[in-house]
Amino acid sequence: MNLWQLRILTPGEIEVITSPSWDHIKLVLDQVDGFALDNVSLLSEEAGDLMVAGGDEYNGVKLYYVSYYLDGYSEDLVNPSVSKEDEKHITITVQEVGTDIPRRYLVEYRDMIKAFKYFFETGELTKDQEWE
Repeated sequence: MNLWQLRILTPGEIEVITSPSWDHIKLVLDQVDGFALDNVSLLSEEAGDLMVAGGDEYNGVKLYYVSYYLDGYSEDLVNPSVSKEDEKHITITVQEVGTDIPRRYLVEYRDMIKAFKYFFETGELTKDQEWE
């Protein structure tokens, strides 16, 4: 069983919540906005670290960068509606800094929530979403 920690990075502060419920995690994820809250991680020693950054609005849609880390290995969640040939970069906020991220690695809310919920429930990355 995974002992989860939820790490919430706000300007100048890190809050760590041990053994959060899914409802608490979702409540925090719903607040990721690229301004007041732009970086949240769900982690355990066994499963690794799933991080979301951004939440900035682009053309009326909030976009999130979701990345997974474990022992030097990392994967990013891929946006299924953006082709590999699309090299456009979009600036989102990561730890209070504007960062250019390839559009294909910026997902919408439903994809971000789906990845986090599955990770929380299983300790694994989703099988029906693309990671690279």
